Amino acid sequence: MKKKILLTGSSGFIGNSLTINLLKQKHEIYVILKNDKKNKSLAKNIKKKFKNYKPIFINNTYEIEKKISNIKINTVVNLASKYLRSHDFKKMVDLINSNILFTTAVLEALPKKNLKKYINLSSVMIHKNSEEYYPQNLYAATKKGFQDILKYYELSYKKIKFYNLFLHDIYGENDKRNKIIHTIIKKHRTGKYVKIFSKHLYLNLLNVKDVINAINLMISKKIKTGQYIIKSKKFINLLELIHKTNQKLKKKIQYRVLNNKIENQIKKKIKILPNWRQKFFIEKDLIEYLDENN
Repeated sequence: MKKKILLTGSSGFIGNSLTINLLKQKHEIYVILKNDKKNKSLAKNIKKKFKNYKPIFINNTYEIEKKISNIKINTVVNLASKYLRSHDFKKMVDLINSNILFTTAVLEALPKKNLKKYINLSSVMIHKNSEEYYPQNLYAATKKGFQDILKYYELSYKKIKFYNLFLHDIYGENDKRNKIIHTIIKKHRTGKYVKIFSKHLYLNLLNVKDVINAINLMISKKIKTGQYIIKSKKFINLLELIHKTNQKLKKKIQYRVLNNKIENQIKKKIKILPNWRQKFFIEKDLIEYLDENN
């Protein structure tokens, strides 16, 4: 059944992949974009291929109500997220505006009568080294803050299913973010060294395609309201991953290992999303990304 779906954060790494995936399924996709040249160019290119793509441009948060209050949306997927490992005063304001104010304004403005599902992507960084709430940084605190706001709407609108989907580290071939897998690919192609934070660094790495599969599952299937996680079956030691990958490559990954202190692995116990299965694995994917014959 085709749905009217609203995406926030559609121009980001996960958002861009999800947008195209849902458009190919013929859903009517609404996206909220900042009114600038980059987003207008992006929207123009997508609209050439998909008539079911409905961009909504805004100049500020106060315009949201006027722009979306009459749209009968079935499902919202909130991917809007500004990430900062550390912050100063100005960045702090932008962080709160993006991760709390904007997302809350969208939910408040939407008509609730037709809304059936609200899917919010969250981060395990909320829990750092604890089963309880223990934010790793202010970014994590804003993600928790919006989850608390979602709880208010969940209690107020009991016919709407609200979900928080937790993620660890996401990668993909077309990822342009300053993340480790993208850095390895870029440095390998240019013959430069990759700096490995520590020989003890373990990461839980999940392909963006597995994230898209999970969101599609949440959109299409009957799943109980609640908190879920999708993650790789195991944490990978980054140095070991490079060693094993180099065994398969003629042109080796060049690296230098730093002796920095690292955080413990975040192993918060959250229920795995029902019926979801990991299909892609970094050990195989990284070799394919770096294969000189591709």
